Amino acid sequence: MAERAKVKKPPKAAKAPAAARKPAAAPVAKRQRAVAAPEKPADRVAVLESECAELRRQLAAAQQQITKLKRSQDLVVNRIDWVIDSLHNLIEDQG
Repeated sequence: MAERAKVKKPPKAAKAPAAARKPAAAPVAKRQRAVAAPEKPADRVAVLESECAELRRQLAAAQQQITKLKRSQDLVVNRIDWVIDSLHNLIEDQG
């Protein structure tokens, strides 16, 4: 294995006093939209309906993934049960 060359790290800069530091940004509670909201109510309804449709598609995809994961989990649990039963049978046969 090749040896690494030792490199000195530069010294860390001293922290500014608490009063001089910027306050941490508060976490954003809601997702900010990149596009400004439409001014006409009909346009706003259209945007909201398309967003709703996208959320419904995402929900359906998530539900399918959950179903797939549950099936996979059931298969794993059944396989583990089978192995445990097999081990118990081997122990009983030896005893």
